[in-house]
Amino acid sequence: MQVFSCKEKTISFPSSVVTIGNFDGIHLGHRALIRLAVHEAKTRGCVSALVTFEPHPQEIIHSKQSVLRICTSVHQLRLLEELGLDELHVIPFTNELSQMPPEEFALKFLIKRFDLAKLVIGYDFRFGKSRAGDFILLENLSRKYNFSLEEVPPIQEKGQTVSSTLIRELLQEYRFEEIPSYLGRDFSIFGKTVHGEQRGQKIGFPTANIQPGIDLALPKGVYVSKIKLAEKIHFGVTNVGKRPTFGKNDLTVETWLFDFKEDIYGKDLEIFPIFQLRPEKKFTSTDHLKNQIKQDIEAARNYIAEHELALAPSLTS
Repeated sequence: MQVFSCKEKTISFPSSVVTIGNFDGIHLGHRALIRLAVHEAKTRGCVSALVTFEPHPQEIIHSKQSVLRICTSVHQLRLLEELGLDELHVIPFTNELSQMPPEEFALKFLIKRFDLAKLVIGYDFRFGKSRAGDFILLENLSRKYNFSLEEVPPIQEKGQTVSSTLIRELLQEYRFEEIPSYLGRDFSIFGKTVHGEQRGQKIGFPTANIQPGIDLALPKGVYVSKIKLAEKIHFGVTNVGKRPTFGKNDLTVETWLFDFKEDIYGKDLEIFPIFQLRPEKKFTSTDHLKNQIKQDIEAARNYIAEHELALAPSLTS
């Protein structure tokens, strides 16, 4: 899958089937859109392309309101590629762009950017200033510029419409077992391990660290977790937070793997939170933190034993 920014590849694109949206989480509704676009592209002998935005438009429109993400950027990219897309086009979302009239937006980022054979949109897709652009406007443009248009209806599961909002709500309530029905997979945090500040090493609990670069929808705290590393499943304790004891501000995901001592810096790591042991907490000293970590590890081991999780089958992403 090729990835382009809005300023790249200004030469004409091949005939394309395009879908557009935010796609946080790549849930069942998103998958329906993407699979339709990929199928239509293959049927027509076209390229399949997805257009999305970074940062999330709501973070610009409501500048003081952070959007809690289901997926890290690297995880989103991996999931999109697995669905068979040929191209991903990322539009940097700005205040200027938020004020662009809908027709101008459609012309600039869809109709003039692609040799558009077909556009696939979700039932709730809106665009342009004040979100005034809708299916009717696109339908008029499709007749004028000779491309097909299809609106995908909402996906219903267990009497509810699948949406990123619903999944965020389930995460906030720690209802992990319900999430796969709407997400199409277990919720996880995926990324490459990076070098931290070695504080865990110094106090006897070396951790594998991921820096999401975003605010996650998963509440900050300490979790019993399953960890997928090189196609093998491990168990451990994961801290999701900003390390208030050390006065930090960037969100970090730190995982201590049971009975594991290998160097895994730079390796892909996928973490599946199972149960929250406690919320994030600021400690008065390193010794207090160390004692709490020991209690967290013991509690996690007990939880795993009580629920016979070691006997569970391997997870797939």
